[in-house]
Amino acid sequence: MSTVINVKTAKRCAFCKYWYDPTNSAIEQKNPRSNTWKFDDHCKKMCLKKNYEINSTAFCNKYECKIELQ
Repeated sequence: MSTVINVKTAKRCAFCKYWYDPTNSAIEQKNPRSNTWKFDDHCKKMCLKKNYEINSTAFCNKYECKIELQ
């Protein structure tokens, strides 16, 4: 299952640089002009700030986008 979001406005862990996914296997670019991306909404990875697994749909105040925005 996947969800499509605008990474400029919807800050989800799947796009955070602290969510440990070095190969970006849980995300896929949909439309670069509008900053829309798809992500696996059932994926869990380790948060390097919190030191425990977090779902890709989560968000927090430590969020920093790993995508270079247009």
